[in-house]
Amino acid sequence: MEKETIGFIEVFFASLLFGLMPIIVRFGNNLGPYNLSFFRVLVATISVFIFIVISKKISLTPFRYEKKKLIFFGAIHGFIILGLFLAIQYLTIASAVLLQYSSSIWIVVFSYFILKEKITKRTAFALLIAFIGLIFVVSPQNFFLKESFIGSLAGLGTGIGMGMVYTLSKTFKKYDKVSLTFWQNLIAIPFVTPLLFINLPKFSTFDIGIILLLGSLFTAVPFILIYKGFSKIKAQKGSVIIMLDIVFAVIFAWIVFKEIPTTFTIIGGAMILISTYIITIKEKKPIEEFNN
Repeated sequence: MEKETIGFIEVFFASLLFGLMPIIVRFGNNLGPYNLSFFRVLVATISVFIFIVISKKISLTPFRYEKKKLIFFGAIHGFIILGLFLAIQYLTIASAVLLQYSSSIWIVVFSYFILKEKITKRTAFALLIAFIGLIFVVSPQNFFLKESFIGSLAGLGTGIGMGMVYTLSKTFKKYDKVSLTFWQNLIAIPFVTPLLFINLPKFSTFDIGIILLLGSLFTAVPFILIYKGFSKIKAQKGSVIIMLDIVFAVIFAWIVFKEIPTTFTIIGGAMILISTYIITIKEKKPIEEFNN
């Protein structure tokens, strides 16, 4: 099998696993978003560390450089996970995932201020499409209902946070992507630990299985697949494939929970995806998810 074909398969299965992740979160309702956030970060840290240990080509960059920025980087990561899980609880999975994917908008915004990257007319047009799409997804007619309001704010916060994390990741000079992923999860642990006291967890065997799956199979494994896959294929092609995780999430939510996206959600989602594609092709770089 050709190297590029293997890369496509790896990125495809990463998208599939990322698409299944919201389903697993929803099945973890017994633990709730606060406990799930903590254990997801904890298990992900352990899983990535094991990957580094058993890998012969990767070494962990020590916590020695740009410490203040790295701590900020990890803290944001913890709140991104919480925001995403709250959005999945209070919104439809389609809306939650689409709001998460609005990170492509904020990447451009933060890159303008932090990286001093220019916003071209083409990118500005894509941003306009994406913002209009967000309005459709958030559903203004239900925005101020309690659950919808909390979920929408959490989802929007997740997208903004992911945009900030991705932009900041490009400013680290000493850390490779694997090391950054490990440190961001490890550093996030003390920030999400207080969440355990909001609703003390009561475990069942099923809950333990959910936690292990969430932090390993649906976090560490797809991350590793993306890391390996993008090393074999062009970033532009990989970026388009990874966008399939939204499609998978919507399909699985429809099959498992009978959640059928509204017309507004479909229109808004299509606009966000189109704008993300325009931005990605323009930048010629993958929209990498450091919430994994």
